[in-house]
Amino acid sequence: MNRLASLSRPDLNIILTTPASRCLRLLLENAPSVVSQQTFFQKVWEEDGMVVSANTLYQNISIIRRGLRTVGENEDTLIITVPRRGFQIEPGVSIMTIRKDFAQAIEKKGETPPRMSGRWFKHYVPVLWMTGTFAVGILLGTISWQTVPDKDFYDRYTLVETTQGCHFFSRNEDIESGSRFASYKSMILKTGMDCQKYPWVYFPSSSRTPAVTALICQQPYKTRGDTGCVTLFFRGVTHG
Repeated sequence: MNRLASLSRPDLNIILTTPASRCLRLLLENAPSVVSQQTFFQKVWEEDGMVVSANTLYQNISIIRRGLRTVGENEDTLIITVPRRGFQIEPGVSIMTIRKDFAQAIEKKGETPPRMSGRWFKHYVPVLWMTGTFAVGILLGTISWQTVPDKDFYDRYTLVETTQGCHFFSRNEDIESGSRFASYKSMILKTGMDCQKYPWVYFPSSSRTPAVTALICQQPYKTRGDTGCVTLFFRGVTHG
C-alpha cells in the first residue's frame, strides 16, 4: 500500500493503489511535460507483464485526483488531461524550489515553521508522501517498482549525524560530504518534519541525480513490523 498524506497534517491521508502511485510518480518525474498513455501502459503495467485497457488508466488517474483534492483540502485540478496525448501536472504547479534564505531562517533556534495551507499543493508541491513498506523509492537514481527491499539492506547505512532528535543515515559517501549533507538536512528540516514523530532519516539518493529522496521513519528500518516510514521526494535539486 502507498499512503498520500498532507505534509502539514500527516493525519490527513489516503491510500493509493500501487498502479496509481506509479502513475503519480511518472507525472512528478516528468512535470511539467505530458506523459503519454503509452508511457503509462509500459512503465506501470507492461513491465510487469500485464495488459490493461485505457479505462484502467483513467480510473487510476481519477484515484490520484481525488487523493490530491482530499489531502490538499481544495478543489484545484492538479492533473490535466491532454486530449489524444496523455496527462500532465498542471503547469502552474511548482516542484520544490529551495531558497537558501528561507532555509536559514527556518533553522534559527526556537523558530516555528510556518503552517502550510491547503493551497500549498497548488503553489509548491514540495513533497508528495507515498508510504507503505518502501514500495516506491529511488536508489542511485534508479526507480524500483518490483520488490520491497529486505530490511537487512539498511545495515549498509551509516549514521552521519544526530541533531534535533533526528538520526540521519546515508550509504553514499558523496552525500556524507559536509556541504551536501548540510544542504539535504536543511531540505528535510525546513518541511516542518517533527523529529519526535519521525526520528530516523535515511538518504538512499546519490548526488549524481537531480533529485533527493529521503525515507523518514517512526522506528529504525531494521525494526520488525511496521516502521511507519514515509518517502520524501525533492525534484530539481542542484548539487554544489
